[in-house]
Amino acid sequence: MYSMLSLGLVLGSLLSYGLAVFMALVDSSLFIEWELFSFNSGSVVMSLIFDWMSLVFLGSVCLISGSILKYSIYYMSSEKNYLRFVIILMLFVMSMWFLIISPNMVSLLLGWDGLGLSSYALVIFYQSESSCNAGMLTVLSNRIGDVAILMSIGLMSFKGGWSYVFMEEASVSVVVLVCLASMTKSAQVPFSAWLPAAMAAPTPVSALVHSSTLVTAGVYLLIRFNSILMQSGVSVWLLGVGVLTMLMAGLNANLETDLKKVVALSTLSQLGLMVMTLSLGLPELAFFHLITHAMFKSTLFMCVGFMIHSMGGYQDSRMMSGLVMSSPFLGCVFSLTNMALAGFPFLAGFYSKDVILEVTYNMEHNFLLLVGVVLATGLTMAYSMRVLYLSSGSQVMLGSCSSVEDADSTVMSSVAGLFLGSVASGYLVSWVFMPLGSSVVLGSSEKGYTLGVSFIGGLVMFFMLSVFTRDYKKGYSGGAEMSVSQMLFMPFLSKGPISEGSLEFGAESFKVNDSGWMEFYGGQGARKVILLVSVSLQAAQRSVMVSFYLVSVLLVSLVCLSLL
Repeated sequence: MYSMLSLGLVLGSLLSYGLAVFMALVDSSLFIEWELFSFNSGSVVMSLIFDWMSLVFLGSVCLISGSILKYSIYYMSSEKNYLRFVIILMLFVMSMWFLIISPNMVSLLLGWDGLGLSSYALVIFYQSESSCNAGMLTVLSNRIGDVAILMSIGLMSFKGGWSYVFMEEASVSVVVLVCLASMTKSAQVPFSAWLPAAMAAPTPVSALVHSSTLVTAGVYLLIRFNSILMQSGVSVWLLGVGVLTMLMAGLNANLETDLKKVVALSTLSQLGLMVMTLSLGLPELAFFHLITHAMFKSTLFMCVGFMIHSMGGYQDSRMMSGLVMSSPFLGCVFSLTNMALAGFPFLAGFYSKDVILEVTYNMEHNFLLLVGVVLATGLTMAYSMRVLYLSSGSQVMLGSCSSVEDADSTVMSSVAGLFLGSVASGYLVSWVFMPLGSSVVLGSSEKGYTLGVSFIGGLVMFFMLSVFTRDYKKGYSGGAEMSVSQMLFMPFLSKGPISEGSLEFGAESFKVNDSGWMEFYGGQGARKVILLVSVSLQAAQRSVMVSFYLVSVLLVSLVCLSLL
């Protein structure tokens, strides 16, 4: 049954891709709208849009979810609650469908909240303390964006409609709220802490939710809002946020040892690149990189999940050397997807990243912004080389994965489609959907920025790993290194002050209310007084003297009444 469901999703992706090619060739789109109810001059409508962009994204989501569902048959084979896992996964996929085809803020909220709820259920699927903490950080961070969406709906109601596709202008407050919602969903600074923490979820969830679909929902919303974003002037601030996210994620990925978190931080770096591209007014290029990144990043997560599963749950990248010798097929796939991430020529990442960087160099920008983009490019190559060296090299730091066998037929069939997309999707999408209207003319020095910095970053990382092999058990040597490795202390700032304040308030409340004077003079004190009075009355009723006194009082009362 699960294989048939996976096959249905893959066939649906092929149908969606075919319709996208047709829509692109005829240069048209389908817009469906029906009115739910109207009040005064405003009406609440359900809107759907099918253009080449939404159909390509739908096809990518269907292809990735179908492959992940097939892969989950292997990875979750020993899970007793596998049916519940599949149901939550399909709820997530359907929420993503609603988000993609909704050009209306009210109908978009259905998919937006569905993504938040289903992703929270998937993060806490293993029901451990770490999963609970990661789930709470994830859902609370995303609730900020949900509130921003609700507030933007309230502000947009003054215009009498919520279809943002046809809006020519909007107030700055609406644009700021939409950008805030996108930043929380796409884990931009300062909301970046939840994405590495969400790696407590099962690896198929990480491959689908936290690499290719959920985190790109905010970027996709900004793509639809791009014309309004560029008019408002907020894009200047969003540009700085994107570059800062790229730098922070790249630095942290070069110091992280957990392999799943390294891949998650690389996702964060690529999300910063997409936000930077959007801020420059290039929504088509941002969407292009979104699609190619979804292909190779989901494949990369599946390879990492297979390695972790074969190693008995170990996620330390220093224990996974010798992968190419023990698993040739998986080693080749892992190496090529890493190279696609680094932007190796003629792989998927090259066609999108190279064009984005060249267009960025061709524009007039601040020198610090250009330096940040160049450094982030070098850091991407550095952590890609680090992962390749640690997992596929022959030298080991702590152990090896010689016990890992080559992938079985289920893993090979699930990885094959996405691996083909990691290799060829950049070429196909660039020719079919993304024809550039004008050529990019760069000087001789600017042409060598990307290639030179990538070469230097990879060479420096290889030299550091081979010569200055560091004992990671000693901890960090200084506060600067700790700050970089901890994402500028964002996990602490996201959880520490809030949780500490709440716990201190709870402790004081417990002392004062439950175990203090309020308890003594409150409910428990009143209960003790009432019980004491009740016991005294019951004891008095059993006393002969009290009974004689009550009878005497009753007789005197009767005599007095008779005399009156």
